[in-house]
Amino acid sequence: MNIIDTRAENAFGFVKRKSIKNIPLFKLEPIDYELESHNFTEIIFQSSPAVDFFKDHDLLTDKQIYSMGQATSATLQSKGLSSLNPQSPSSESLIELINKSKGKHPNYLVVKGQKGLTKISDYLREIGVPVKEIECYKRTKFESYENIKENFYNADAIIFPSNFAAEIYFQEIHNNEIKAVFFGISQRILKRINSLGHEAHMIDYFSDDLEKSVNQTISSF
Repeated sequence: MNIIDTRAENAFGFVKRKSIKNIPLFKLEPIDYELESHNFTEIIFQSSPAVDFFKDHDLLTDKQIYSMGQATSATLQSKGLSSLNPQSPSSESLIELINKSKGKHPNYLVVKGQKGLTKISDYLREIGVPVKEIECYKRTKFESYENIKENFYNADAIIFPSNFAAEIYFQEIHNNEIKAVFFGISQRILKRINSLGHEAHMIDYFSDDLEKSVNQTISSF
């Protein structure tokens, strides 16, 4: 079974799978940032790379931590940090969770990537809650995909851990000769793949045996 994972090279570094090929479709690069103050009481990580590129984990011991979804939560756990995360990874679901869990006088810090979603920060400002944002990384497409296209031609399964990876794949690589089954790790990614005109299946990216889950899904067709 030829399974390809399109995660960025330095994403989910704690995930080790010998029989799945990792072929990144973009780069993650750090952005320098400075915290204006350390007086935030709650911190929201909008993505797994936001956790990886945030350099001030030592400040989080007494903070309430929120994560966008399971992937971000798993990245925090790999660093010994626990978080609250919604069952469905979306801004709307996280806002609902925040409203249920916030303290009496919350002060929020939102950590995200360059051009990341602003819906959560916008909502917090609308209800009059103090909030600051920092961008600590950026996603960069490769200059060319010619040297990696061939890797996908005989793939049985392709896993997309992000919308960005899916968008690049269908824009730069996919052709009608590729017969791979597509997998996304969240409903948001499945919806994006569907909007691009293709079907995809949900996969538990952090399961103990991802290869077995992929095989079972394909065998059920």
